[in-house]
Amino acid sequence: MAINTQPTTAMLSIRLDTGALAALDSFAVGRGGRSAIMRQMIEQMLEENSGRPLIEPSEGASCNRVSLRFTDAEIAVIEYRASQRSTNRSGWIKALVRRHLDLKSRVDDGLLNELAPIRMQLLRIGRNLNQAMKAANLRMMDDGDKKIENDLRRIADMRTEISEQIAAVGDAMHGDVSYWKVAD
Repeated sequence: MAINTQPTTAMLSIRLDTGALAALDSFAVGRGGRSAIMRQMIEQMLEENSGRPLIEPSEGASCNRVSLRFTDAEIAVIEYRASQRSTNRSGWIKALVRRHLDLKSRVDDGLLNELAPIRMQLLRIGRNLNQAMKAANLRMMDDGDKKIENDLRRIADMRTEISEQIAAVGDAMHGDVSYWKVAD
């Protein structure tokens, strides 16, 4: 009995502008081809972002399709609103319906993708402020320098403000429900 020792792979296909595809093909010459370059880019991106918070996968795959017709004016508004949420119009409509049905308690993935790095940066700033506060406290204890008390108060105020912003972004990440509220 033969044992398959090769790693399991899956296929990914993407749509690119013809100009971008031509540039990719030019870049890929001598580097293993477009598939190898794309694989390297994806692996590098995943490695670089390994410390970022993960977004939970959605429950089950969507397999049912609904067809809707809108006027040009309605489409223009939907596209505008979708662009504000960093998503496409079908993603925006899907999120709106799910919110109205109370089937999805999280924000749409487009907004999550934007908020997650902001929250991470705020957390880093908070940690830096904590370190600055500890260093200033040590200096005040060692030197008896009372002049830095005002600086310590300002750092404490900044820490409070950063904590409030972290909480606000976290609330937005876990249920920006107010945007999706609709009348029954």
